[in-house]
Amino acid sequence: MSSLKIEDFYDLRFLANLNVANGRIFFEVFRPVEKTNKYESEIFELKGTNVVRYTRGNEDRDSVVDITGFLMAYLIREDKKTAVLIKDIETGEENKIWETDLKVKKMAWDRLSKGLYLIVQDKPKDKDFRVIEKYPIYFNGEGFFPSINHKFIHLGLRGKVQTILEGDAEIIDFAINSSGPDIAIVERPEKWDVYDSRIGVLLPGTEEIDYIKGAKGGISSPVYDHDGKLYFLLNRHEKSIFESPKIYCYDGGRLENLLESYDITPENTMNSDSRMGNTKTIIPHEGFLYFVATVQGRSGIYKIGANKKLESVVSGDFTIDSFDFNEDVIYYIGQSSVLPQEIYRYGERSQRLTTINSKLERRTLKKARNFSMIASDGEEVEGWLLKGQKKATVLEIHGGPRTSFGEAFSFEFHLLNSRGFNVIYANPRGSDSYGDNFALEIKERFGERDYQDLMEVVDYSSDKLGINPSNIGVIGGSYGGFMVNWMIGHTNLFKAAVTDRSISDQISFYFSSDIGPRFNSDQMGGTPYDNLQHFWDKSPIKFIKNVKTPLLIIHSEEDYRCPVWQAYELFTQLKRQGSEVRMVIFKEENHDLSRGGKPKDRIKRLEEILDWFETKLD
Repeated sequence: MSSLKIEDFYDLRFLANLNVANGRIFFEVFRPVEKTNKYESEIFELKGTNVVRYTRGNEDRDSVVDITGFLMAYLIREDKKTAVLIKDIETGEENKIWETDLKVKKMAWDRLSKGLYLIVQDKPKDKDFRVIEKYPIYFNGEGFFPSINHKFIHLGLRGKVQTILEGDAEIIDFAINSSGPDIAIVERPEKWDVYDSRIGVLLPGTEEIDYIKGAKGGISSPVYDHDGKLYFLLNRHEKSIFESPKIYCYDGGRLENLLESYDITPENTMNSDSRMGNTKTIIPHEGFLYFVATVQGRSGIYKIGANKKLESVVSGDFTIDSFDFNEDVIYYIGQSSVLPQEIYRYGERSQRLTTINSKLERRTLKKARNFSMIASDGEEVEGWLLKGQKKATVLEIHGGPRTSFGEAFSFEFHLLNSRGFNVIYANPRGSDSYGDNFALEIKERFGERDYQDLMEVVDYSSDKLGINPSNIGVIGGSYGGFMVNWMIGHTNLFKAAVTDRSISDQISFYFSSDIGPRFNSDQMGGTPYDNLQHFWDKSPIKFIKNVKTPLLIIHSEEDYRCPVWQAYELFTQLKRQGSEVRMVIFKEENHDLSRGGKPKDRIKRLEEILDWFETKLD
């Protein structure tokens, strides 16, 4: 076995969209391709432990199976267009039924298998100028908004298109009731905030939606069971936009919170740079609702029934990204801190079925040591250490802030470790998977308890884990980038730092981020107009004059979440005061560069990080 190399990124495979059809197991694989500098995608079938290619193209994805289990629809890319193909699962016969310039956001079969429902979006036309009349101006990964231009359509098996809904509302998601004619629609009206949506029931033949009373906030993952009950995740934003969502059941006009008694996150909020594609994370089955939830740095499958008793079904030191049922047997896509995604079968125990990422397994990948630290205020903080051969250490800080590090695979962590670095990562206050109080403790107090937790993790690592505190670097992205900027303005402990897609100025962030006004009014409190001093006090740029740590700034030009001028402000002041700083800006990339950017850009980003730490740390 040999150590991990940066070019091994091209051997990494991302698994997604697991579907069971009459006992047959289908899934998708995405792979980065150096020659084309993009990700190719293929649909495979799992036969026992054998992986067999099922479709012919190298841009096949987003497959959906009808209620009978005999028909599959999937998308392909041809000549810069998107096409919908239908494949008979039994005979293998397939045909193209539609081709479009529109962007397909979601696709699902109708209940009678006579066609498909789709959310589609017009692509903005290229011009030499933009006319902006609506807000938000842009959205990360979407670009500038000329208008809200989503449509909900029905596509017949012979290619006939019928528009069901269009207008000013953004159609976000939908679910089909297999036992009745109604369709659940999640939408965001034009003048609503980016964090708010509503859900209602659309009866075919009308353009009227009967909205569910009391269901407003962050809504996702709608799904019907076989009895026509509708389930969905809802974050009411009663305490914060970052409170944990709950699972609600809507039945007979009655809305019920199934997780009212549980402080748990019914989503996968685990950080990983080694996944992409669609996932299935909430499934009604045999009178229970099964769902993926994140608990203490691990994502597993849980279930809850009419008695509202929550039970763990599949959980451990791993993360589950997607699952489906074959009768009472669960098939799932899982990963761990030392193994990228593979497919597993769970009956009475978990059994690994695939070796798709075996090339990465042949590299020397270490299992991270899990530890818990008692912070100075008595709270337990969980962390992990990848022990390296060098004396130098890199502290990694996650984004969010409400996400988690833990038992999930990170190519970046293992690459740093393969170069000899100790890698520490932890879940300080503000992180997800430890309950709402833990996550919301930093609301309006960024840079306080979260900063203390991270500094105490470093102290603990020095005292208990053998880390040399005089030879340590730090890196973080998004909120983690904010923390890097904050930390180097408050301590000279770190010998080198990397800030990635970061926030440096809370005031300009409020006015320019795609989520700025709502995010900062919630997380900072108020607005710059009524709370200017607090916004400035929570801006790392205020303290940047104190910086003596060499800093590498990484940012993307089309990052509309943390706009690129956050990096420009930081760089300008550091240069003017004579601090050591280097800035790398990626064209045509957005906030998701580290986990979904073009392969060569992801490689370049990792090269810059490695070179920086190898140069600055002993």
